[in-house]
Amino acid sequence: MAIILKRQIDDADKAAILKQHGRKCFATGHVIPEGEPIQFDHIRAYALGGASELDNIAPMCGQHNREKGALPLEDFRVKLRLQEFFRQGDRLTLRDLLANLERNHEIPRFAQAVNVDQNGDSVTLSGASSSSTHTLYTCPTTGWHYFYATLDVELLDSDDDRDNTIGLQPRYLIFDKVFELYRHFQQHPVMQPAIGRIVHNRIHLFDGQHKVAALLWNNRRLFECKVYLSPDVRLLNQTNIAAHDKFAQTRFSPP
Repeated sequence: MAIILKRQIDDADKAAILKQHGRKCFATGHVIPEGEPIQFDHIRAYALGGASELDNIAPMCGQHNREKGALPLEDFRVKLRLQEFFRQGDRLTLRDLLANLERNHEIPRFAQAVNVDQNGDSVTLSGASSSSTHTLYTCPTTGWHYFYATLDVELLDSDDDRDNTIGLQPRYLIFDKVFELYRHFQQHPVMQPAIGRIVHNRIHLFDGQHKVAALLWNNRRLFECKVYLSPDVRLLNQTNIAAHDKFAQTRFSPP
């Protein structure tokens, strides 16, 4: 039977929590020195569906417990890791995040090559570990071919300038936006797919990098995407810039 968290947990409850987690701060995993008071808090907040049981309670050092404010423990933990990532520089893209997650063994790989086989009104993607077939659509204005697919992170990359190719990613990642979207997607659906194109048998995303970054921090590893096969890069770049500038969606307030 699960032990329900009381208004004030007793010494036996604290001992059970420390047996599970050790004398380590849940936020960073550092050891809490002997003699330093240990705080206890929800990992996943009750307001977000977290159970009031001891397996949803973790130890924290006093400093991190004060710094987290009203954030759930897991969100504060992600916030600290995000801050560490953004300390690498102020011109970071989705590719930098993917490389960071690969170095930390949180994803096995990314930007893997795919064979693209177009056959009539369908296209087949064949990678090292998977193969999938998707309906092929034609843009009535440009005649470009594209498809929709749910793709594994190992097939995705950011559309940056490199390898003698022109990237279509116009913006860098912003800490506040990634973190706010990370929290938003815990309870809300994703409204639009990320958008990309095939470049040298790799899938480069140029729209939706903040969305994908936020979902990655939510441990999402499959992503809904719209992918162009052979678009006019110049026109696509102009369209992408206009979508983020002149034709950016107008803000509105719900009734």
